[in-house]
Order: sequence, then C-alpha cells, then structure tokens
Amino acid sequence: MRLRLRLLLLVLSSLWKKPLGVLDESILSLTVLPNDIDITKISNDRYIALMDLGRMDLAFRCGLLRLMLRNRWAPLTTFNTIRFRYPLKVFQRYQLKTRVVWWDDEFLYFEQTFTRKGRVLATGHLRATLLGPNGPVPPKEIIDAIGHPITKPGQPEIVAKLRELNDLVHETQQEKP
Repeated sequence: MRLRLRLLLLVLSSLWKKPLGVLDESILSLTVLPNDIDITKISNDRYIALMDLGRMDLAFRCGLLRLMLRNRWAPLTTFNTIRFRYPLKVFQRYQLKTRVVWWDDEFLYFEQTFTRKGRVLATGHLRATLLGPNGPVPPKEIIDAIGHPITKPGQPEIVAKLRELNDLVHETQQEKP
C-alpha cells in the first residue's frame, strides 16, 4: 500500500473513533493531496489504494485489528470494479463511504462510494477476504471472531452481477487446450 502515513493515522484514529458493526458504514473524510494526482486530477490507481483505507477503517473499528495480528490474517481483494463519474482535483475534500453489502461462504462483498458535497464521484464494488496461514478465512469465521451477532442481508443484485462478471473474467484466464 502506497499510503503508509494515512494508514498509520487511520490505525491511531481508530483507537478513539466510535466502534462499528460489520454492517455499519465507515465514512472517511479525506483531502486530495498533491501526490494523489497525475497531471490535474486524482489518478485511477489512487482510487483503488484509497478504497483499501476505507476497508481498513471498517475492519479496525469492527475490532478486527487485534484478530488480524493474532491470527496473522492479511486482507486480500480478489475482484474489483469501479465506475468513475466526476474527477477529484488537488486539495478538494471528499468522503469515502465503505460498507459490507453481503457475504457468501468464501468472500465478503463491499460497496465503496466517493462523494463530494452530496454528489457521487465514483463507486466501487469488490470481493475480498482475509488470508490466513492456511489460506482464505471464511467470512463466517471472521464474523464469529468479531463477536457481534449479525443477520446476513439478502444478496443484492449488484453482487449477483459481480459474481457473474468474475466468473466470465475467470473463464478468459483459463488456458485453452
């Protein structure tokens, strides 16, 4: 992750911010810094890196940091898509909203939205998990380890479409005989 200072500040701030549940929304207020932009606007790769911060904020405030360290779990994004609508320019303030929308037996599915003054600038959807010493950690194990009782939400249509798109991309990666 190229945002080490922001990550450090995120870890420290999570110590005094209000705890969140797994299905709560994390909201980070951020500013576009000069190292975030290419020539005039925030670069595409930086959106993805910032999304990592949003998920880390949610994880830390859910109580996952200690569990991640104790169990040697590392975050792993396995599929990611983002739709850009409006650019962010240097020194503009914006919010990154992150929430878990669903999970299956293998992955957690997230929605992450960049907003400024109530306007949606970009929306990302992704599939992620934690990788442990023995491979991917099932979401049920993660949620049980956090210890908050949760009712699993219904699968949103966007998740079904994301799963279809992932399968299609996976097929194209298969070696042809």
